[in-house]
Parts: sequence; structure tokens; C-alpha cells
Amino acid sequence: MKELVSFINLGCPKNDIDSEIMQRLLAEQGYSLTDKLSDAGVFVLNSCAFIQSAKEESIHKIMELIKLKEKNKKLIVAGCLAQRYAKNLWEEIPEIDGLLGINQLAYVAKACNGVLKNKRYFKPFPQAKGKTWIETKRLKQKSPYAYIKIADGCSNNCAYCAIPQIRGKYRSKPMELILREAEELVSYGTKEINLVAQDTTLYGIDLYGNKKLACLLDKLSGIPQLKWIRLLYTHPAHFEDEMIHEIASNDKVCKYIDLPLQHISDKILSRMNRQVSSKEVNLLIDKLRKNIRNLTLRTSLMVGFPGETEKDFKQLLEFVQKIRFDKLGSFAYSREEGTKAYNLPRQLPTETKLERLDKLMLTQQEIFFEENQKKIGKKLEVLVEAEDDGYFVCRSQAEAPEVDNAILVKSKKMKIGDFAKAEIIGSCAYDLIAQIGN
Repeated sequence: MKELVSFINLGCPKNDIDSEIMQRLLAEQGYSLTDKLSDAGVFVLNSCAFIQSAKEESIHKIMELIKLKEKNKKLIVAGCLAQRYAKNLWEEIPEIDGLLGINQLAYVAKACNGVLKNKRYFKPFPQAKGKTWIETKRLKQKSPYAYIKIADGCSNNCAYCAIPQIRGKYRSKPMELILREAEELVSYGTKEINLVAQDTTLYGIDLYGNKKLACLLDKLSGIPQLKWIRLLYTHPAHFEDEMIHEIASNDKVCKYIDLPLQHISDKILSRMNRQVSSKEVNLLIDKLRKNIRNLTLRTSLMVGFPGETEKDFKQLLEFVQKIRFDKLGSFAYSREEGTKAYNLPRQLPTETKLERLDKLMLTQQEIFFEENQKKIGKKLEVLVEAEDDGYFVCRSQAEAPEVDNAILVKSKKMKIGDFAKAEIIGSCAYDLIAQIGN
């Protein structure tokens, strides 16, 4: 048997999928996987480099793994940090035994073979220009939900974002590959599939000449044992009536939309190159809420973008208070080299950005707690996904995995992967408390 390999994943679910592909490829070559770093002969770190804090976390983890390396242990760094800073990593951190770019997943076994023979593995890779999709079998999931990446890269060219540099232009995965992937996951027991991409709403534009997300949702819903389909990372500039109708009318599509808006000030939206105005955003939200019954709306917002004034920030706070998003994530602007925003004038001090971030999150926290209280007494269908400290950890259609709050149920009648009717009876911090409904 070949050496044990341990994977460490950082970043978003898209990275998790890439790690899963590498794990499957290694298993096919006779490698075994382990969660215990102490047992592994090779560490594979799938890194993130989206913003400064993600880069710092990746570098910190590299240094942590180097300290764990014994005489015969090897370290391979893959993912976005490796793609973006390959030359620097290779020359400045000689303890790294191998590097893999984002389009080099298929070489993971070759890299492991090489480093285990004490040969550093690095075949220089160009800046990402998209990817050729390879069909690979998925691992059996440990939970009843899974992610499917329906596209990679991005062509929106938001001024603050380094993703086009790292992952190249937008590339949709052929629909037949997505459907086969979904069917395989469902055959393993997956009940919920979460569709991810840098921009899911643009799916198909490059392959088929027009947007095909509504068509994809329709075809996925034809898989008999698949219960829920969830959309993540939608772009406000690319919604169409056909897609809104599909979400509203398809019983398997969760009435949950993840709509990263970033800001609401027209001046800031324009400087960000978001391709949408505040009026269009408000009209879209009105249309979504009018047409999709029981909609849960999540957004992500950025504070401290270059040139953001107190007036712009106040407008953002008032917008959040008016719309009352069901879920909201926020982060401070990170100045990334190579992006259009890097050289924009009026960069804000870190202190100002963090103060605004705190104000925004406190505003949303108050809204979230108020909305949680309104849910007490409601009966919801929930998916049981884990058991922890005497409670079953569940989610309804209104909660996305890993990013939103949970619904905690005390029961002896449930098992992981089941659906159940639960009545909300209270809350604990951000999570809801429920009991099995009648």
C-alpha cells in the first residue's frame, strides 16, 4: 500500500470539490486517505488567496504543516495561493515539496510519486485561462448534502476581485457532466445539492450561447431521489424572468437565493464595476419577493471600498434596515495587487473599515434576532445532517449548509439523512431550537 495522504482544505466549497477530485484520483492510484496528520506521509494543502486574510491563513497553515513535517513527510500546496504566487512560494519556502496549479488536479498522483522519491515537484503553470473539464467520480459524502461546481473562473471583472487572475475567464461545465455527477451523488444518499460557481446565474452563456440555469434546474429536478436543489453565488445583474419562474414553480428548488450585492451606493457600485444600479437592485428584490413564496434572501456586503464616504456607508446601513435580509455576510475591502481597485485613490484606513464593518454587522444582528423570534411556532420541513451533544443538527430550506444558522432538535426518533417536520420553539444565540412536530 502506498503512503497515506491527508488533505487540508481552506477557502470556499469550490475548493472542497477540487480536493475531492484529487482524493478520488489518488485513491484510484492506490493511495489511502487519512484525517490524521500524524499518520500521513504527504500533506496536501488546498489553499485560498481571495483576500488578504485568506492569504495570511494559507501561509500560516503552510508554516504550521512545515513544523509537523518529520524526516519522511512531504508537503504539496495546491489551489489559489499556489496558482497566484507559485514562483514566490517555490523560491522562498524550500520546505514546500510540490506545487499544483488549479488546472493541474489530474497531476496530483504524479506529484505525490515524485515528492516521495525526494524530488521536488513543480511544473510551471501559466496564468489561468479557464479549464478543460474532466469527468471524475465523486467520493461518497459524509453528510446528506453535497456541492456541485457548475462553472469556474469569472468574466465579470469586478474592480476589487482577483478571481479572474487566479481562475481565468468564466467556463461553464457541460450539462451532461453535471447531471451525471448529481446522479452519482444521489446514488450515494445525497438529498441536497448546492450549485456553486463564481456566478451561477451566467451558467451556459459561454457553452450554449445563452443562459441555461433554468434549464439545468429543470433537468436536475428530474432525478427521483434528489429532494432539494440550492442556488449559491447568484449575480444581481444576470437574473432573468425565466429563472425566477423556475425557482418559484419547481418544488425541488429551495426558495433560497444567495445574492451578493456588495453595496447599494450607485457611486460605489460603479467604481466596483458591478454592472447594476441601486434602482435595479431594489426592483429585483421586489420582483423576487413578489414572485417566490416564502423566499429566504441572503446577501454579502463590502465596506470600506476606496472612496466610500460616510454618506455612502449611511446609505448602505439604511438599505439593510429597509430590506431586512434574512441572512447577511459582510467583509472589509481588501486591497489586492493586480486588481483595478488597487490603484484607486482615497483608500480608507483599516480602522475606518473595521469600524464600519462592526456597525453593519450589529445592525444585521438586531434584524436577525428579531426575525428569529417571528419563527417561533412555525412548522418547517428539516433535513437532519448531524448529531451533536444530544441534539440533531438540522436545516430547513431557509438555511444553507456551513454558512447559515442551524435548527437544533432534541429527539430520539431521527437519523442523519432523514427529513422531518419540526416546530420552532425557541432560539439560542443564532441557532433555532425545535421539537418534532405533529
